[in-house]
Amino acid sequence: MSESLSFPAFGSRYQPVRKIARGGMADVYEARDLLLDRLVALKVLFSELSTNPTFVERFRREAQSAAALSHPNIVSVYDWGPANSTYFIAMELVEGSTLSQVIRESGGLAPQKTAATAADVAIALAFAHRHGVIHRDIKPSNVLITEDGIVKVADFGIARAVSNEEDLTQTGSVLGTATYISPEQARGEDLDGRSDIYSLGVVMYEMLAGAPPFAADTPIAVAYKHVTEAPVPPTKVNPAIPAPMEAIVLRCLAKDRDQRYRDGNELRADLLRYLDELPVKAPSLIASGAPTIANARSDLHDRTQFIAPIDPTSTIPAIQPEGEQKPSKRRWIAITAVIVVLLLALAGALFGPKLLAAKSKPPVAKVAVPSVVGAQEQGATSSLRQAGFKPTLNFAANSTPAGTVIGERPSGGSMQPKGSLIYLTVSNGPGTVVVPNVEKEQATTAEAKLLALGFNVSTNYQNANASQGTVVSQSPGPDKAAPKGSTVVLTVSNGPAKVAVPNVVNLSLAQASNKLGVAGLAVGTTTSQWSTTVPSGDVISTSPSAGTQVAPNSSVNLVVSTGTSTTVPNVVGDSEATADSAITAAGLAYTNTTEPSPPGTTVPSGDVISTTPAAGSTATVNSTVVTVYVSTGTSAPPSG
Repeated sequence: MSESLSFPAFGSRYQPVRKIARGGMADVYEARDLLLDRLVALKVLFSELSTNPTFVERFRREAQSAAALSHPNIVSVYDWGPANSTYFIAMELVEGSTLSQVIRESGGLAPQKTAATAADVAIALAFAHRHGVIHRDIKPSNVLITEDGIVKVADFGIARAVSNEEDLTQTGSVLGTATYISPEQARGEDLDGRSDIYSLGVVMYEMLAGAPPFAADTPIAVAYKHVTEAPVPPTKVNPAIPAPMEAIVLRCLAKDRDQRYRDGNELRADLLRYLDELPVKAPSLIASGAPTIANARSDLHDRTQFIAPIDPTSTIPAIQPEGEQKPSKRRWIAITAVIVVLLLALAGALFGPKLLAAKSKPPVAKVAVPSVVGAQEQGATSSLRQAGFKPTLNFAANSTPAGTVIGERPSGGSMQPKGSLIYLTVSNGPGTVVVPNVEKEQATTAEAKLLALGFNVSTNYQNANASQGTVVSQSPGPDKAAPKGSTVVLTVSNGPAKVAVPNVVNLSLAQASNKLGVAGLAVGTTTSQWSTTVPSGDVISTSPSAGTQVAPNSSVNLVVSTGTSTTVPNVVGDSEATADSAITAAGLAYTNTTEPSPPGTTVPSGDVISTTPAAGSTATVNSTVVTVYVSTGTSAPPSG
């Protein structure tokens, strides 16, 4: 729940608009960056955390480390500094929901959705661990999901800054969220990235089962269970969980960190194998570690119970390994716990029925549950709410279109009290498939590959530097999990953008060459031609002509003026008509005369014997007259 407020700007730059959250160490505001005119998330530390100089220095270094983590699945840190008697961090404002909200509203996630979400968290952890940053406080409230479904991990570096500050907490204590703390973190040992893997395993367990593996009335009791107890396999809570998914979770929850996934990349690879319906590498065994501590009344744990919330990040005493406790003390604790449980069970058996009878209420009127199987999710939930019921959703892969209700419990038509929970199973579509990387491939090859995996393909074309027909981008991106039957959008190169041929007419050859080069074009062949209007050496015309769209680096042919100077063409041997045309085309006047061929020649009648001026001579356009001598026939050679 948010609240509007008026608050002084932090660092004269970040103006809080409204309070949107309160965590274990800071208040979070939506704020406006007055310099860049954008909205940010502003985390303002509690005043008691800002009075210790050593902590402040550590916190500064950790904030800088977090700011260096530029990754699409990590919330970006923009700025850090002191202001208003405390310290702040300006971060990316993520519009959407926290994973904790999603779990709370849905009661749990489908295995495919759990795997896809956890895979994104795992790759974010892998990136951070490679850069030397361990999160130390992975939990659903630190996993954000944007309105577009992008998963982002928040609060990198903050827990490390606090837990490293010796003067901030009591000796032998650690900082974290007890529900998600790793055994080695609870014992106060040195941590590595596998501690975050354990915490992510707890989050996955909660996504699948609707509740975390360990719960108790105090944080220390929960932390103790992480150290000493094996979790109940999630399939005991929800039998619909696939065995491979359970194996992945339980490997993450191994008490011995050496038995967990080595890093986020290895975990992500197994999750993607599950999504791709391939065998996973996690063994189908319960997490290793200390055996589960038996309870005298195991059925007590099968009942729905209310426990105190223990989600906020907090400081708890470090738990020593069992070998460091005195056996007698442990024995008395265990005996006392058993006696208390037995007494409570006996009291429940003796007085429970009477108490229930005393507090019994008049029967609630029942109404018919609307039948919503086959309806769309939004319409189904609306119908149930109008009838006075509370719908809760679970999602599963199914061949029906995504969003279609495929199951209802209690069934439609049954009589149930108003206010009852109605459990709906909604189709997620026909499962998910990892989208392959088809960038830089030919469009036809990429489309065939995607169609073979069950995707639809939509292709957009745009100009690009890549070769024509090459895929330059794809959405969803490579290695993303997407529903079967969904559409993958490919952007394909149409080749480089066209270039317009510039107008270089009346420019000198040098100027024209330079202008073409600036436009990304080259000079092709150069042809000379006389002109009475274009000075000698200037361009008369181009081919292609000015304004024509051509590909970059194309050649443009030039016709260059020789001015009014021209050359008498060679027309000897041509017919009179052909000679006339050639001389006229050269800009020269024409006159002819006939005469016998010189002795010994065989020039046919009507063909040109010679010209005056002779062929190749320089002449002036519209001034020089060329006399053409045309043969009257062959003559016999002189007798000798």
